[in-house]
Amino acid sequence: MKRPDFDVPDDLIQDFTARAAVLSDMFRNLSDPKTAATVIGGLVAKDREIYAGFLDRLDPDRWPLGRLDLCLRIPDYIAREFSGPWKDSEVWIIRANLTVEEQWQFFLIQWRMMRKGEDTTTRIGRVFGAKNGLFPLGDRAIVPDGAFQDALKAAGLLEPAFERVRDTFEIMWPTGGYIDLCLPR
Repeated sequence: MKRPDFDVPDDLIQDFTARAAVLSDMFRNLSDPKTAATVIGGLVAKDREIYAGFLDRLDPDRWPLGRLDLCLRIPDYIAREFSGPWKDSEVWIIRANLTVEEQWQFFLIQWRMMRKGEDTTTRIGRVFGAKNGLFPLGDRAIVPDGAFQDALKAAGLLEPAFERVRDTFEIMWPTGGYIDLCLPR
């Protein structure tokens, strides 16, 4: 690169290149995801030991200017949650009052599916026997879609029900402000 025609003082060039060396060293170390996560966690927690350890590992005393104030400017956000209207979703639940034979059959189906590596998880949810919250059935075991549900349906161990659900979205809303996280000298 060609030096400009106008006279740039040597001490300005030395200062500029020294700062570039500091930033180069810092960014090279921060390019490791584990190191970056540790440093950012320390900055957020304002834990002096974490970021002082990071600086010591960089050996800032060998930098031409010594330690510098290093700051990260992070946009400030507020998490906002938006939900849609309630709607009824058809689900399949384990039938109430299974006989002893049906409970054994349920166990065998679950055991065989688990051995095949199929998902046999269920979740507890408040369900209704009709749309619009009519005929509450209480909290029952809901079987998600998949091979396990298909096998239980074929054995007659499930019954249809409805669950009230709503779509929820989280949006990070910018406040327009910034948070400065600085490494101390």
